[in-house]
Amino acid sequence: MTARLAALPLLAAIVSLASSANAVPVAPVQLWQESYYWDGLLEARSKNARISADANLIPVLKNVTQQMAQQVANLRQIESYTKIQQDNLRFAFMQSEPDESLTTIQTNLETLAKGTAQIRSNLFYLAARCRMASSQALPDPELTTVSTSLIRQIQAAQLQLNSLYTDAAAVQAQVKARSVPRDKFLRYRSSLLLKSVLETQSSIFSIYNASYEIYLRSKQ
Repeated sequence: MTARLAALPLLAAIVSLASSANAVPVAPVQLWQESYYWDGLLEARSKNARISADANLIPVLKNVTQQMAQQVANLRQIESYTKIQQDNLRFAFMQSEPDESLTTIQTNLETLAKGTAQIRSNLFYLAARCRMASSQALPDPELTTVSTSLIRQIQAAQLQLNSLYTDAAAVQAQVKARSVPRDKFLRYRSSLLLKSVLETQSSIFSIYNASYEIYLRSKQ
């Protein structure tokens, strides 16, 4: 009996992640630096920002915090589907003719890798916004509170990424242990997912460093 592992629900779920991720650049509130691709007065305005912060600074960081929480939810959803692939692999390898099931799993792994890569891009975008915000951060108790909330969301993302790495590594180990030479594309997709998870770490470091700088400046 050939297994029918559901690929469509997984694909729909990742499309849902992508749609929420694509909404990240359309920020409802922006810093003035975000309005310019190039500005001859940029350096002078940045110096002035050390005296008077952008009025949108705190609203922007609150928005970034909300978007960061969404990325945590996205990582949690990808981890959930990665766990499912472990069960799917165990079931597929018990079959006498697992080709159809393994092809479905291969598609799922590719989709999960793309979803993880999208989260990585989103985090780098949010880190860039935090870098601009840090150039205007001044001592302010409310700013300290907001930046602390942001850091907590980043820490939650790090914990979620750690769990995702464990599951992605387990999937790769399963594939290596049970696959045969003709399953080279399945091995490639499992390695691609693990690579995508590992590359996401740098984006978390980036946004954490930027947000921590905001926190330090708000305390001075």
